[in-house]
Amino acid sequence: MREETEKTIEAAKGLLQDLVVVVSLVRTLTDSFGSASDLYRKLKRKAGAKDSESEDDEFHIQRPLRRRRRDSLFGSGKSKEDYSDSEEELICTSSSQIRAEYERGYRKLGEPFARGDVTTHTQLQSQIIKLQQTVLNIQQDLLLSTYLAPSSSHSHLVRLIQTTRTARAASIASLNMQYQRMLPPLPSPLPPRGPDPPLKIPGAFPLPDHPRPPSRPPLRHKKRMSSSSSSSDASEEKVVKILPIANPKPKPTPQPQPPSSRYSTRLFCIYAKDLQLNPRFHLADAYKHGGDGRCPFCRTRVTIQSGKAWEIVVDGYRRSIGQGLGKIASRTFRIRNRFIVKCHRDSGGFACVLCARFKESDTVCRGIEALMDHLWREHTSEELERDVDIVEVSRDV
Repeated sequence: MREETEKTIEAAKGLLQDLVVVVSLVRTLTDSFGSASDLYRKLKRKAGAKDSESEDDEFHIQRPLRRRRRDSLFGSGKSKEDYSDSEEELICTSSSQIRAEYERGYRKLGEPFARGDVTTHTQLQSQIIKLQQTVLNIQQDLLLSTYLAPSSSHSHLVRLIQTTRTARAASIASLNMQYQRMLPPLPSPLPPRGPDPPLKIPGAFPLPDHPRPPSRPPLRHKKRMSSSSSSSDASEEKVVKILPIANPKPKPTPQPQPPSSRYSTRLFCIYAKDLQLNPRFHLADAYKHGGDGRCPFCRTRVTIQSGKAWEIVVDGYRRSIGQGLGKIASRTFRIRNRFIVKCHRDSGGFACVLCARFKESDTVCRGIEALMDHLWREHTSEELERDVDIVEVSRDV
C-alpha cells in the first residue's frame, strides 16, 4: 500500500511539472499585476490622492520614429495613452510589458519558448509568490484596521510600488534571458580559402610531389693574378686584403616617435566592454535618477535620462509557407539606456556594438541622435533583435 501511494505521489509531481509552463506562469503573473493595479487605485482613493495631470511623467517614452522615407527626421512626442501619474503607469503597464516580452519570444521560437526551462519556471514562480504575498498582506491590513491613517496608506503604496517594480523588471529579464538561451547560434564564418593549384599546361612535364628547395647561386671564384716571370708562377694566387674604413660613421639613431595615445587602439571604453561581455551587469549609480551620468572608468559624460528610452520603427520580413518572404509593415524596437552606455568611447562619442558584431567595418558616431539614426538606417530587424538591450515592443502586420 505504501509503495502504491509513493508511486501516485511521484506521478502527480511529474504531472505538475508538465503543467508548469511559461505561458501559464505569464498568465498568472499578469493576473497578479491586475490585482496590484486594483489595490493601488483603492489605496489612492483611501489616501485622498488627487490625479495631477500637470506632473512630469518620469517614465515618458519618446514617440517612436516612423520609417516613411529615407530622409525623414527623428521626432519625439507624448503618446495619447501615456499616464499622467508615473506610479500609476508603472502599475498599469506591467501586464502589457510582460505580455509583449513573452510574445516576442513566442513569435521567434514558438512552442519551446512557451514551455520554457526549469530556470525560467523557478524565477517566474518566485516573482508571482512575492507579488501575491504583498497584495494579500496589504489587503489583510485594510480589512483588520478600522481606521487607516494617511501615513499607513502611504507606506502601503510605497511597498506595493517597490514590489511591482522589482517583479516587473525581474520577470522581463527572466524571459529575455530564456530568449537568448534558446536562440540558434549564428553561422560560423567560412574558413579562409587556400591557394589555387598551379595551372597544368597540356604537354608539360609532370609536377614533382614535393617542391624542390631553391637552388643556391653559383659561387664566384676569386680572380687570379698571373705573373709574367715564369709559367710556374701563373698558377699562384694573390690574396687581396680588404682593409676596414678608418673612423666609420656611426649608425644613425632613429628619431623618437611621439607616444601613442591610449585611445588610438581601443574602440570602446573598458566599462562599456564589460557591459557587452556580461549581460547581467547592471548600470552604475551615476546613470540612475539623480546621478551625474559619468562613466566610472573614463569619466566621460553620457547624457541619458533615467526612465526614458528611444524607440525606432524599422521594416521587417516574415517567412511564409510557399511564398518566400512576406513583408511586414513595421516593427517597433525600444533601445534601452544600457545599450547607449555600452556603446560609448573613452575619447568621446559612440561606436556601434552591432557593427562590431555583424559588420566588417566599425561605425563611430558623435552623439546619441547620430547613433539612433545609424541603427535606424543601417541595421535590419534581425540584427536588432539579437541584442539583449534592444526589445521589440510591437509589430504592425
